[in-house]
Amino acid sequence: MQVGIELFTQRAVCINHGYELSMKAVYNGEILEESKSRDTFEFSGTILGGKRLAALGRERCYTYRDLTGIFEAEPACNLNILLIDPDDDIRLIIENNIWLDPGSMVQDLSLKIFSGNRVREIPLNRPDVKIDWPGRGKFIVDIGEFIKVLHYERCNIQKTNIFR
Repeated sequence: MQVGIELFTQRAVCINHGYELSMKAVYNGEILEESKSRDTFEFSGTILGGKRLAALGRERCYTYRDLTGIFEAEPACNLNILLIDPDDDIRLIIENNIWLDPGSMVQDLSLKIFSGNRVREIPLNRPDVKIDWPGRGKFIVDIGEFIKVLHYERCNIQKTNIFR
């Protein structure tokens, strides 16, 4: 199963020169190497609500040249997760120097998790989103249930299409 994971702004977010946002996916305690990403901002400005701020699977440095239109970060590269088991533990680790505590981060960001034409948009301030805060600027988001739902929907659709 191919999965893409992106962070979107829910409202306007001020960015200062030198801000960085790194992410990686952890599958049953192992870091998925192809998931590692870093978005570095070498400009100061405002990113409008509803725009992609960061995504998994690539490194990108944004400068003033990227501000020719309305700014939006590059899309995610898909992760390949071969098997999904109900007991799998899948987490997203976010490290940044923009939000140091979860209070403001969860108000500003949402996750977009997609596989094929199936998409889940998840505001981080939803009560069913589990976030650990092990230190300033580091957050661990439990994304396992959201990916399992996408997998189930994908498999269910494929099964029903087989019998038509």
